[in-house]
Amino acid sequence: MIWYILLFLSRAKEDDGPISSKDVAECLKCGRELARAARRRGNELVKSGINLDAYTPGILHFFSGDLPPDLKKASDVSKEILSATKLLQMKMHSSVTPSMFHSYLEQQGVCLRDPFCQPSLITCSSTSKYRSIDGTCNNEEHPEWGRKGAPFTRIAMPRYADGIYTMPVARSGHSLPNPRLLSTRLFADRAIGSRVLTNMNVQFGQFITHDMLFQVMDVTDEGGIQCCLADGRDVLPPEWQNDKCIPITVPDNDPFYRQHDIKCLNFVRSVTTPRDDCSLGHAEQMNTVTSYLDGSAIYGSDKKISSKLRTKSGGRLRQEERTGCIRGFLPSVKDKFAVCDLRNASEPCYLAGDIRINQSPTLAMLHTLLLREHNRIANKLSKLNPLWTDEKLFQEARKIVIAEIQHITYQEWLPTNFGADYLRYYRISPSTLYSRDYNPEANPGVINSFGAAAFRFLHSIISDNIVTCPKTYDKAYLYRLSDYYSNPCLLESDPDSFDDVVRGILASNAGESDPFCTGEITNLLFKSRNQWGMDLIAMDIQRGRDHGIASYNDFREICGLPRARTFQDLANEMSQDRINALQHLYECVDDIDLFVGGALERDMQGSILGYTFQCIVAEQFYRTRIGDRFFYDNGEMPHSFTTDQLKEIKKASMARLICDNTDGVHFVQKKAFEVESAYNPKYKCDDYNNIPYVDLTAWKKPSLDIF
Repeated sequence: MIWYILLFLSRAKEDDGPISSKDVAECLKCGRELARAARRRGNELVKSGINLDAYTPGILHFFSGDLPPDLKKASDVSKEILSATKLLQMKMHSSVTPSMFHSYLEQQGVCLRDPFCQPSLITCSSTSKYRSIDGTCNNEEHPEWGRKGAPFTRIAMPRYADGIYTMPVARSGHSLPNPRLLSTRLFADRAIGSRVLTNMNVQFGQFITHDMLFQVMDVTDEGGIQCCLADGRDVLPPEWQNDKCIPITVPDNDPFYRQHDIKCLNFVRSVTTPRDDCSLGHAEQMNTVTSYLDGSAIYGSDKKISSKLRTKSGGRLRQEERTGCIRGFLPSVKDKFAVCDLRNASEPCYLAGDIRINQSPTLAMLHTLLLREHNRIANKLSKLNPLWTDEKLFQEARKIVIAEIQHITYQEWLPTNFGADYLRYYRISPSTLYSRDYNPEANPGVINSFGAAAFRFLHSIISDNIVTCPKTYDKAYLYRLSDYYSNPCLLESDPDSFDDVVRGILASNAGESDPFCTGEITNLLFKSRNQWGMDLIAMDIQRGRDHGIASYNDFREICGLPRARTFQDLANEMSQDRINALQHLYECVDDIDLFVGGALERDMQGSILGYTFQCIVAEQFYRTRIGDRFFYDNGEMPHSFTTDQLKEIKKASMARLICDNTDGVHFVQKKAFEVESAYNPKYKCDDYNNIPYVDLTAWKKPSLDIF
């Protein structure tokens, strides 16, 4: 690979003038060769034995599935583009800064001409009443926006060291602080429970995240990428490392890992993808699911997966029956041990629209509730409209379930976490029956800083344990979260187990919204059969750097705060002890990572977030609503719900979802995301005044309406 660069540089010239088309063509040709050489080298490393060991935290972190062929090809092309961009930068005069180079590319619009990579040419039907599975054609003017495989969007220029793809450095040119050191110093393990929020609140937040975004790590054709010596004893020598390795080194005096002689946490860069216009420029990471809040975690983001999940009868999704249980469970994957971390073959491992479903029993529980909700609705619609086809029943049931998810998110979950007054003031959650805010110029694509930083703050409210409660509520059983990563067996240990988990998640408190994080995620993530695991907070910090997320100070300015010139300028947003800690760890206020700075801000009134994270999260959910043509309360469109139907949809709640889809949960607090209290008591599930139900008779159609 090196000889390509040397040959290229031997012919390169420093020139103040513009780069010629011949230069661009040469860079593209050489970039393609460099990318292909890197791919061959990666495969050879795995073949030579430098691969991920079974039952290690690293391999469980890779339980994300292979990319489908179209996304794999896009990833390969993006590597060629990035190599070509770097070579083109080398041809520029030495006085040209990364910022100047980026401006040049923007002005010139230099693009890759490749049979695969060309501006999207997607044909859409203007008569479709239902959203596509892969997110295409939601926006008829920009049919590629929000699709599976689209690049994340940005609201700030990235801070790659070279302006293209190199990991960021401090303003001085030195390395940024070690992510593991930041985790242990700033995000200590301290058990502080929320006084307001339940663990159902945490779980729904994870579901929303999975519905809207999924960045996957790069892999070789031969398997996962290893960046550490066996068992994390040290970092691999450079000559043995894949060029996508960005391992997290562990300090010698680490309070936890030194007990296990761990010096390295495996970490690999995210898959990248070309821009929609195939232009050269800085790296853009790929979102491998649709960006819309569209139930893709249930239904999948491509036709192949969606078809695999359906029964093709009565509009229902596949489910499996269990002895002693009235309602069904998610179907099983074929090769359980390839997806889950099981102790024996009798333990469940589920199949759903999102492969991450098995990450925890409570996530699988929520998926199961939504599977049952779809089939419950499909069965009722079939009785109301016996002439409807399987496809009609499936699409209508899917449309209703997506609407319920959107309604619960915008009218129940978001206000609980981020403040109802704030959301209404900025029109993030509309208050009228219909909204007419759809804007075809609003890109609903997930903002990179939202997915790689701001929304990851929810990791701080994860609690230590999974709690289960019997129907008598006379006792509670606690299970360590780290004992059940990638193993949802708690849901099926006996016929009552599923409902016990539901009762437990409603009765247990989430963690407090503060920088303190449980050791279950900072020391033991994906630990499998080991005594140690990964550090999710260190990974969050490293992922933000991998994605070139702009600094905390940059986002302060974007969100309307004054740019900090010194650490003390942060005093209005965070406490003095946190400022002192930052000053001790970072050289300069401009170096602070967005995840770190945002997490240390004081919460805003009524919110679990500080000012900067609130700004980013609000921007995302505003775009997610107004950029979705099929959003559930959009009015005056061919696919809009009727007035009677929309009124029923707006009765949906997390409490009703639980009541309708469990066997033995008979009492639920009205606000299921908040703890039971005098202001939020439990009600019987058949108390329809306090826990209204969605009356589906509003969907009964004339007998001729069967398609």
